Amino acid sequence: MQEEGCIARNCNRPYQPDDRLHSVKIISFVSFKGGAGKTTALMAVTSCLIERGKKVALFEADNNKPISEWRENAVSKNTWHYNCLVFLANNEADFEAAYEKALAAGCDFALIDTQGGGSELNNMVLVNSDAIILPTALTVLDTDETLQTFSYAVKVAMAAEINVPTVVLKTRIPTAKLTQAQKRTNELLAGLPCLATGLHSRNAFEDMKFKGLLHLAMRQMEENPNDRLIARNYQSAIEEADALTSGVLSLVKDQADAA
Repeated sequence: MQEEGCIARNCNRPYQPDDRLHSVKIISFVSFKGGAGKTTALMAVTSCLIERGKKVALFEADNNKPISEWRENAVSKNTWHYNCLVFLANNEADFEAAYEKALAAGCDFALIDTQGGGSELNNMVLVNSDAIILPTALTVLDTDETLQTFSYAVKVAMAAEINVPTVVLKTRIPTAKLTQAQKRTNELLAGLPCLATGLHSRNAFEDMKFKGLLHLAMRQMEENPNDRLIARNYQSAIEEADALTSGVLSLVKDQADAA
């Protein structure tokens, strides 16, 4: 990880202040370790934004390219949507180019699946975001990493003299009763700003990578008599994802109102 407080060489937003009302709103999903549910959370919010009629750009900075794989799987199953565009953004130049492409395409939002660890690219992403989402599972390891990431994001923003809403998203929450260890971890996170809605551990979320956009996958299953029971189970996941999306959008709205 880089020295805390170090920011990208070019920390200007890719647009001018006068263009802010017409800009693409950037929502970054950030985790410096794998397994925190970062990509799953991005997929869930993307599905709900598309369902709401928004045009969404997905910036893939993760070197493992899970977003590209998600799109390929979805296209093969006819569960993708033409209003969802994917752009590679694994360096600073690509990030700026991706933003310009999203703007030219008329996208409402750009959701970023960040790289692991600190980097010049991640710093640039952080200071250009309208909201920063820090997904974390309820484990000691994930929580410790989230605390460090939160501190890092705040210091980067302070160094750039900006204020970006930065919140924790609890992921992979057990649908059953929390264990004592999970309760203690939950208490540790209470000191940070957290989204009111978390994502529970559900098959619908775990299967998204293979089945595509949530709502389109559910409708496809509803048309197949053999899959209708599974489709009903998707409804709970969709309701949860939709509530999460509303919470994320409120952060972006508050940021725009404060500008």
